[in-house]
Amino acid sequence: MIEYVVEILLFVICVLLTAFFSSSEVGLISITRAKARTLVNEGKVGSHAVAALKESPEHLLITILIGNTIVTTAAASIATAVAIQIFGDIGVGIATFFVIFMLLVFGEIGPKVYAARASDSFVLTIAPIILFLSRIFTPIIWLVERISPKFGIGKEIAEPSLTEEEIKEWIDVGKEDGTIEQGEQDMLYSVLDFADTTAREIMTPRIDVIAMEDTVSFEEAIRLFNETGFSRIPVYHDQIDNIVGILNVKDVFSAMVSRRKDSTIRETMYDPMFVPETKKIDDLLKELQVHRVQIAIIIDEYSSFVGIVTVEDILEEIVGDIMDEYDKEEPDVQNISEGVFVVDAQMWVEDINEQMEIDLPVDESYETIGGLIIDRLGHIPLHPGEKIEINEGKITLVVMQMHGRRIVKVKIVIHPVPGNNNP
Repeated sequence: MIEYVVEILLFVICVLLTAFFSSSEVGLISITRAKARTLVNEGKVGSHAVAALKESPEHLLITILIGNTIVTTAAASIATAVAIQIFGDIGVGIATFFVIFMLLVFGEIGPKVYAARASDSFVLTIAPIILFLSRIFTPIIWLVERISPKFGIGKEIAEPSLTEEEIKEWIDVGKEDGTIEQGEQDMLYSVLDFADTTAREIMTPRIDVIAMEDTVSFEEAIRLFNETGFSRIPVYHDQIDNIVGILNVKDVFSAMVSRRKDSTIRETMYDPMFVPETKKIDDLLKELQVHRVQIAIIIDEYSSFVGIVTVEDILEEIVGDIMDEYDKEEPDVQNISEGVFVVDAQMWVEDINEQMEIDLPVDESYETIGGLIIDRLGHIPLHPGEKIEINEGKITLVVMQMHGRRIVKVKIVIHPVPGNNNP
């Protein structure tokens, strides 16, 4: 065996190189671009090589595949040549089995398991070497990139982008592991959904908006501010659809000190900011900050006044309800008894389905639970007590409270399924 020392040594080197490329593949492919940027910001040695490789993931993958192919082929060739010289023709089978075992255990499985558990220092160590090899293999990489499109292989498959759903999955994993609290999970989910939320989804509908006419006196305005607890109130002319301004309680007090008390509020209010109901609230927040106002008047496609959105409404989409001394804390869904719930008629059907884990029908003709009742009845309820059956009688919706023609509270009764003793 002495005469085969050089060949055996070369075979061992090839196995070690196979292990290097296999572990490099797992270590570098698994690390994200965000993590690479974090390492660069921390000033870690080798981090710039990691970032450069992650900028061209297809180059990284091709480099590793080229290197791995070269060394595995060399290992197989060397082992076969030595085995034939020692065992003759049967040496081919022996070499094949031996090479498969060695490369599988010591060149693939072992190194990849190690790389999956290794710290960032491992990636930082191997990255400069792989980056150097990618530059050496540049001609081959160039040729592969020119040929690969003909086989339907595109760059977009090299490293899929991180989607919003994947981020939510990571948040869920963090919650399960205990590294993320329930409140943090809710806030992170709210941030991800923030850009998709429209003004219509969070606005205070027109029917709930407190407004004043532009002919009221300062004393009447102060009385309304005092009764509602609001610091800003929309002002209309002739009818509530015609919003002409926003009145700030501070401006009223200032005007009362410097002007006659029998003046009106026309010259004190400031111009309203009108936005369409389809506007995304992240863009709306930026506009409110630029214009330095706290309230936006929401209009529909026909330029009719449909509601208002405040900065507080937008912030509550991230941090949850912000309660002050004038707010009355009341849960959106109140569990009265087993299978019986009371909800605000202005709650969206989709939100009720999510919170209560039921399946109320959703349609474009309505959004709220009150709208669902009106749609099914075919008319505005004449009095509390009117009800509809949903899902073949499995759920009953009952009008509990009304204010004029407006539904205020709805009772949801979930009937138990016959033969099912589960609550």
